[in-house]
Amino acid sequence: MMEEEGKLIKKSLWLFEYNRGDSALYLQQFYAIDENDVRRQIEEFIRRSNFPVYWERLRHVPSGFTIGYSSLRGTIYERPDGSVIEEAEIHAQPTPPETAVQAPPPGESTSETASGSASEAAPG
Repeated sequence: MMEEEGKLIKKSLWLFEYNRGDSALYLQQFYAIDENDVRRQIEEFIRRSNFPVYWERLRHVPSGFTIGYSSLRGTIYERPDGSVIEEAEIHAQPTPPETAVQAPPPGESTSETASGSASEAAPG
């Protein structure tokens, strides 16, 4: 699914909602090419977690997401080597993609607590 080497890889924002067996609901952000890519990343997140992770819901939010005083971009662009294109580099290109943002380094996303009890069935 990745584009040819030398081309930018467009990834969009996904929010994984989970609980840890308590009454809180947590969010984990992922940028992925498609649903298969994000599910692979979630499996890795669950495997590496040192706490229980119970699936609540997976939401695709390509238009971005705002919570509190922060917001997450809906789309990022990566080079084939995994590095994220800086916004200044995108604007310097003759035909720039729509937008570009800096993604957090892999594995350094922070969990945020959110309110609400909306729930969907776990993946089968």
